[in-house]
Amino acid sequence: MESAQITSTIRDLIVEIGEDAGVDSAKITDDAHFIKDMGLDSMALLEVLATMEKKFGVQIPESEFPNITTIAKCAETVRKYLALKA
Repeated sequence: MESAQITSTIRDLIVEIGEDAGVDSAKITDDAHFIKDMGLDSMALLEVLATMEKKFGVQIPESEFPNITTIAKCAETVRKYLALKA
């Protein structure tokens, strides 16, 4: 899967979860912080992580969770674990 496609898929996921959480879609950018800029809470973030794991077929260790704060960092983490899986 290409890098741009991974980022696009994650962005769509964030938009969907963000709408449910009342996030203004204009605030959703690749470098916007999930909590500080978008206002997502910890439950929404867990939903993002669980959905990413299912969608991409990867297992992301909990130790990575604090580093996954933006769409760009999500995509980077997914690419890392897809490469390890290959």
